[in-house]
Amino acid sequence: MRGSVLVALVLIAGGLLAHLLLEDPGYVAVRIGRSLFETTVPVFVLLVTAILLLVRALVRGVTLRRRLAKLGNKRRRRRARMDSQRGIVELAAGNWKQAEDLLARSAEDADSAAANYLLAARAADLQDATDRRDEWLERAKESAPEERAAPLVTLAEMQMRRGQNEVALRTLEQLDASGDLNSRGLELMVRLYGLLGRGRELPALLARLRGARDLPEERLNELLAQVQLEALRTAGESRDAEALGRAWSELPRSLRKLAQARLQYARALMACGDHAAAEKVLRELIEEDGDVAAIRAYGDLQLKNPLQPLERAEAWLEKRPRDPDLLTTCAKLCLRAELFGKAIAYLEAGNGIRPGVESSLLLAELYDQMGSSERALGVLREHAARSVGRRLQMPRLRLPRR
Repeated sequence: MRGSVLVALVLIAGGLLAHLLLEDPGYVAVRIGRSLFETTVPVFVLLVTAILLLVRALVRGVTLRRRLAKLGNKRRRRRARMDSQRGIVELAAGNWKQAEDLLARSAEDADSAAANYLLAARAADLQDATDRRDEWLERAKESAPEERAAPLVTLAEMQMRRGQNEVALRTLEQLDASGDLNSRGLELMVRLYGLLGRGRELPALLARLRGARDLPEERLNELLAQVQLEALRTAGESRDAEALGRAWSELPRSLRKLAQARLQYARALMACGDHAAAEKVLRELIEEDGDVAAIRAYGDLQLKNPLQPLERAEAWLEKRPRDPDLLTTCAKLCLRAELFGKAIAYLEAGNGIRPGVESSLLLAELYDQMGSSERALGVLREHAARSVGRRLQMPRLRLPRR
C-alpha cells in the first residue's frame, strides 16, 4: 500500500514537472573563460546525470580491479598457507624432497617467507643437498634481514649434526661479532667449546649465560654448572691452587653438593698436589653413597703415608668384598706401598669377578717386571679373548726346522 502511494506521488510530481518544463524549458548558460555554453534545463540535467553516471562507472571499474587483485592475493595466500602446512607434515613424515618443494614454492606468498625458507633448508640438509640448503638460508636472510640469528643458528645446528664442529663454531662467532647471538646460539657455543676442548674460553661466557632469559631454567642451570665445573678443571690443569680455591668458592652451594662437582674438585686438588685435601673429599663421597668414580680416583692418591689410604680402602673392602673397582683401587694403593704380592692378589681377585682394561694391564705389567713374561702374556691374551667374547681357533703352525 505504501509503495503504491509512493509511486503515485512520483508520477504526479513528474507530470507537474514535465508540464512546467514544456511550457518553459528554462535556460542555462555556463561561461568557461571566453567560451559560453548555453542549453535548456532538461538537457543540462541529462548531461549532469550522464557525467555522474560515467564517473560512477569509472570509480566502480577501478574498485573492481582492486577487489579482483585483493581476491587473487587472498587466494594465493590461502594456497601458500595450505602448501606450507602440507610441507611441515611431509617434513615430519620424512618425505624431505616433497617438503622442500612445497615449502620453497609457497615461501613468497606465505605468512613468513623466512620461516618457509628455514624449513626448506632443513629438508635440503636432510637430503645432503648442502648447496640448496645454503641457497634457502641465504633467501631467508634476504627476506628478513633484521633476523640474522635464525638462519645462522640453524646453519650451525646442521653443521654440528654433520660433525663439522669447527665450522659451526666459526658460524656462531660470526653471528656473535655482529651482536646478534641469541640464547640458543649461546647454548650451542657452550657445547662446542666443550666438544672442541676449548674449556678455557667457557668462563668468559658465564656472565652472558646468567643474563640469558630465553633458556629454560633447568637447561640454564646445566649450562652454568658445565661452565663452572670447567673452571675447576682448568685450574687443575694449570696447577693453580689459588685459582682452584677461587673457582670452588664461586660455585653455588647447591652445585657444591653434587657428586660430579666434588669429584672434579678432588681431581683438581690432586693435580695441584694437595692429595690430603683430595683424599678427604673422595672419602666423604665414597662413604656417603659409594660413588664408583670416586673409588677409582681414590687409587690415584699419593699421600706421604701410603698405608693410610690403603687401610681405609681395605676397611671398605670388608663390607664390599666383591667390588672389582674397589679391588683395583686397593691394588694400586698396594703398589704405592710396595706391597707387590698383595697387589697381585687384589688384581687377580678383581679380574676373576669382572676383568677390566686397567686391572689387566696392571697385572700383566707386574708379572712382566717380576720376570714372568709368560704369565703376563697369558693375562693379556685372556683379556683379549674376553673382549672378543670367545677364543679364536688358530691352526697349529708348523715352523721349518733350522
